[in-house]
Amino acid sequence: MFCEKHQIEYDQKELRLPSGQLIATIGCPECQREHDDQINSLDKANSIKDQIDRYQDMNIEPLFYNASFDNFETPTKELQYAKQSVVKLVRGEIQQIVMTGKNGTGKTHLAVAALKELGGKIYSMYEITTRIRATYSPIAVENELDVVDELARLPLLVIDEMGRTKGSDAETNWLSYIIDKRHNRFLPTIIISNKHVKKYCPDKNKGGCKECLENYISDDIMSRLNEGGLLLQFSGEDWRKTKRQREAQK
Repeated sequence: MFCEKHQIEYDQKELRLPSGQLIATIGCPECQREHDDQINSLDKANSIKDQIDRYQDMNIEPLFYNASFDNFETPTKELQYAKQSVVKLVRGEIQQIVMTGKNGTGKTHLAVAALKELGGKIYSMYEITTRIRATYSPIAVENELDVVDELARLPLLVIDEMGRTKGSDAETNWLSYIIDKRHNRFLPTIIISNKHVKKYCPDKNKGGCKECLENYISDDIMSRLNEGGLLLQFSGEDWRKTKRQREAQK
């Protein structure tokens, strides 16, 4: 046989069952290869779409689609310890982790890596607060209890940007409910904040400062988080900024 498209000769083969039933005819090998490549490309595209859909459902931002434990850089003992601690949370050895430190130090990367392993969702405090406030509308389709109960049942809940909102009594009340329920249900929780705890505050001898996380989390919540949990302080530089500088120098 001769393939006009690829200008090659080939032997046409037939595949039959033991009964003699014809199930396939194999023609030009190059045509078959192109067909297989198309199928593989389609399968890969569908797989990528499914993965992106999953990340979007978990509220993961595109910046962290590639975040994993494998590609988390650990040039310091602090980051090595942080990675080991989050892996322990995934294994069920730790129930709560509070991460504090500057932007770009790897906090969200590690939290998302855990989220991909356990399932659940990541929300900023602003997103949660806005969603709860939306329940007060006369046309709301869910009430406040619906929202906090959903957050209290997720396989893993990551709350980002703790301390970016005002920390009102209402926020304290529903956050206390969520943390308490998750604690009692042995469900893992990660809190991320760009603030610092009083333990690491430059003014700790003066009772802390306005940048202390304790100004935004009640003693009751801190007690729950500390019970069976860890505090991870990220004191490094902004690695995203450093990475951009390295790439610009290439």
